[in-house]
Amino acid sequence: MSGSFDLWNPREAWEIGRNAMRRTLVAILGAWSLIATSSVAVLARSQVTVEDVLIRGNRRLTADSIRYYIQTRRGDPYNPAQIERDIQALWAQNLFRNIRVYVQDGPEGGKIVTFEVEENPIIRDLKFVGLKSVQESDVLQRFRERRVGVSKEAMWDPAKGQVAKRVLKDLLAEKGKPEATVDIEVEELSTAAVAVTFKINEGPRVRVVKIEFEGNTVFSDKKLRKAMKEVRQASFLTRFTSRDIYHPEALKRSLERVRFFVLADNGYIDAQIGEPKVEMITQGGGIPLPLFRKPKRGLKITIPISEGKQYRFGKIEVEGNTLYTDEQILRIIGLRTGDVVRSTVIQKGVFETLKDLYGANGYIQMTANPRHELRDDPDDPKKGIADFTIEIEEGRQFILNRLEFTGNTNTRDKVLRREMLVSEGEVFNQYLWKQSLLRLNQLGYFEEIKEEHATFRTNDREGLLDIELNVKEKGRNQIQFTGGASGIGGSYIGIDYSTNNLFGYGESLTFSLAQGNLVRYFLFSFTEPYVLDRNVSLGFSLFARSYDFFGGGLGILSGGFLSPGLFGLRGESLFKDKTAGFSIFMSTPLATLTKRWWRLGQFSRIGLSYSYSANSIEDPPVNRDADPNNDIPVTFRQPNIRTSMLVPSFTYNTLNHPIDPTSGKSLFVSLGISGGFLGGNVRLIQPTVEFKYFRPTGIKFLGKETVIGMRVLASHITNYGAPFDSNSLAFVGGIPIFSRFFLGGEDSIRGFGIRSVSPVVPVLQRFSSRNVEAIFADDPDPFKTTRTLPVVPDTAPAPSQRPFIRQSVLEKFVFTDELLTRTLVPVGGDTQLLYNFEYRIPLAGPLSVAAFFDIGSAFNLKGYKDQQIISTPLSQFISPLFVASRRVIPLGHQLLTELASYEQILLNPNGFLATPEEVRIAQRAQGKLPSEVPDGFTQVKIRGLGNTRSEILLSEGARGLRGLRDYRASLGIEFRFQMPVINIPFRLIWAYNPNAKTTPGPNQIFFEEKSVFRFSIGRTF
Repeated sequence: MSGSFDLWNPREAWEIGRNAMRRTLVAILGAWSLIATSSVAVLARSQVTVEDVLIRGNRRLTADSIRYYIQTRRGDPYNPAQIERDIQALWAQNLFRNIRVYVQDGPEGGKIVTFEVEENPIIRDLKFVGLKSVQESDVLQRFRERRVGVSKEAMWDPAKGQVAKRVLKDLLAEKGKPEATVDIEVEELSTAAVAVTFKINEGPRVRVVKIEFEGNTVFSDKKLRKAMKEVRQASFLTRFTSRDIYHPEALKRSLERVRFFVLADNGYIDAQIGEPKVEMITQGGGIPLPLFRKPKRGLKITIPISEGKQYRFGKIEVEGNTLYTDEQILRIIGLRTGDVVRSTVIQKGVFETLKDLYGANGYIQMTANPRHELRDDPDDPKKGIADFTIEIEEGRQFILNRLEFTGNTNTRDKVLRREMLVSEGEVFNQYLWKQSLLRLNQLGYFEEIKEEHATFRTNDREGLLDIELNVKEKGRNQIQFTGGASGIGGSYIGIDYSTNNLFGYGESLTFSLAQGNLVRYFLFSFTEPYVLDRNVSLGFSLFARSYDFFGGGLGILSGGFLSPGLFGLRGESLFKDKTAGFSIFMSTPLATLTKRWWRLGQFSRIGLSYSYSANSIEDPPVNRDADPNNDIPVTFRQPNIRTSMLVPSFTYNTLNHPIDPTSGKSLFVSLGISGGFLGGNVRLIQPTVEFKYFRPTGIKFLGKETVIGMRVLASHITNYGAPFDSNSLAFVGGIPIFSRFFLGGEDSIRGFGIRSVSPVVPVLQRFSSRNVEAIFADDPDPFKTTRTLPVVPDTAPAPSQRPFIRQSVLEKFVFTDELLTRTLVPVGGDTQLLYNFEYRIPLAGPLSVAAFFDIGSAFNLKGYKDQQIISTPLSQFISPLFVASRRVIPLGHQLLTELASYEQILLNPNGFLATPEEVRIAQRAQGKLPSEVPDGFTQVKIRGLGNTRSEILLSEGARGLRGLRDYRASLGIEFRFQMPVINIPFRLIWAYNPNAKTTPGPNQIFFEEKSVFRFSIGRTF
């Protein structure tokens, strides 16, 4: 039957249902389409459009700039909701103090939308009134860091002003002024400009006067407080470091140090530190005397702590490693089962050593995450066991694809590249990269280069690495007018020209010229660091200098008198050393000679230098004048000293700066050999070892890190073969006096005088005379005259020819090895040992301070034979005062004493020495004054050939360990100001000398003081 279907036939039922649903859906869609079409037609006939969008009231901002933030456009349907959103968008830019919108009917039936704006004014003047604890520049810097947007010529926005107010209060709180108040005054200068004034009342300085811990049973409060660096309990030192200031973030960092360096580093890895409680308290303060002790307000910080259990390493596993085995990694990181868990060991082993290991093989993206699980110790419930799993994500290995340098406007790329230990096209080695930066810093061509100055760009897909290193060049040419005063160099003025990067190729050239009261010198030097593009340095220098040696204390004569200066002379009149010569030097890295000890070889150099110098030692002017009687007792005169020396050397240097290092170490070992096959007439062997070490302490003072530095210097010098034939003190034990070791002064032991630390030996000066004769005192040419008094034996009758002199009188002036003086003389040592230690604290700008400790000794390691110095016989007048001190010569009268001071004696009419009684009787009888010579008496001078012989008793000097025990030590404080013109530090030194010898002893010639102040320029090391 038509239209019928079988309900029991499922297939037929499905077809019928599907057709019905299809017809229904078509009908619904048709109806909806008709409705929608009608609605669009109606809306099109009634919709209002935007004819134009106008901007009004803007002064600095262009209309297009403002329209950028507005979504309403010409031709768009007019939509009040969109206009509201546009207003909110404009307000969000913080550019306007007022915004209005006007909507008007347009000529075409649409709407004209006008945005009328009133721009925020410009800050023409910005003041901070009452600001004392912080510099304005620091405030503005903080504003920039926090993106506050308040500065001169910026737009003023009250909302930004409130932000600036909070930032300023936070900054004052960091400086110990948590109760500071800040008000803002805004003065309108015009419709478009304002003056903004921050009025500040800092209030009292509030310090952290007490820090206490609650709940700690294992560690004392003192130990926990010691680990806190940025927030500390008030003390005398914190008044200078400002670390007794409370700031939440600083306290948080300090407590993290407590957790890491105390708790976790001793196995308490599950310790808990609670929320600190900060409260204001009042306690006594000031000078601890009843009338002066005033109460003061401060902060008390109470920190709850739960130490928990101490944990030891349990199972230690490694996951994710493919490059190295578990055993290799565990051996590298240094974690061992059973040891107490220490956070510093984990930090160094996992995050430093392991990362360096992977980085040295190009895996620079390697990460390691130590994960631990805690469990009780079955043997001790009060202890715990921590099982560690080191999760490693190795990443991929990178090849250095490109290395580029920026900022080197004068220095050629090749100069930088030859210092790099990494090469393009090779697996990148992060360890060698760090060493390369150190080598660049050692050049001294650039400002300090840090790791953050390099930009790394990686291509993870291909495993390629591009590096761009930005450097900042220093001035390569320096012309300086130098000058100043020091104990060593005296006062001087000079000019220096130097360049350490000539033409950008790294050559160095130096020219120096100086003139002073003690030193005069000339130096010209040139060094080529890479000869023919090979890592071989070659250079030469020409030099000439004149140096006046002087003593810095008091000499002791045999009579026990203290003499003003060395050897009884003024300190500046010892001897002058004139030197001229040249040197040639070369060096190369150890790594170019051998592949063994490769890492050591990259910072080690083998050097060889040759120098030739001609020296002449001159006595002071008093020994070169026409009067022989004012000569110094000991002579240093020695011409024609020729030294031809070869010095092989080894240098290891990881210091990060050639002049003012803050980290690294250096070792210098050399062996100087002169004479023999090298020529010259001085035969010496001189080994020297010098070690320097610098390290940052991790402690900051006024935001700058402090540094410790030390130096150890040891040197020995000895003669070999036939010693130099010298008839003076120019050579002692075959060693030139200027090559022997003297310590003391600002370059060695700061609390003692220049060259005052030295072995001391007796010098006996003996006098012999012959051909003694008497001449008339008033002779106009006493040296050449032939008018001499006849000599008459004592028993002979008086001759008719007068005047004459008796034989016994002349015999009083005849001497054979008569002891003239016994003088203690510093002769320098053949060995020196010196140790210097400094704790350097930078203050502000070029000013710094250093606490120091110096100790050292100059001594003779071996014994020496006595030396003889014999002067050439010369014609001279023999002083009656000298004879009177050894023979019975009557003085005791005004006239006789006055004549003796003029090297004259008085003879009586019988040719004998006049006695005081004879003179008085004759003067009374003749009516003479006491100062007049009686008639018949004769004034004469005694002339003869005399010579001196000096015995230098070197055998009596201390040697070996006995000499070493005679050390000197100083400790004190040194203030330094880096002078910008001469580019060297001016130093004000206070030193305390604990073992100074303040009273003269049997072997002491220098006065030593317990405490001294002095100033100098230069550096100790």
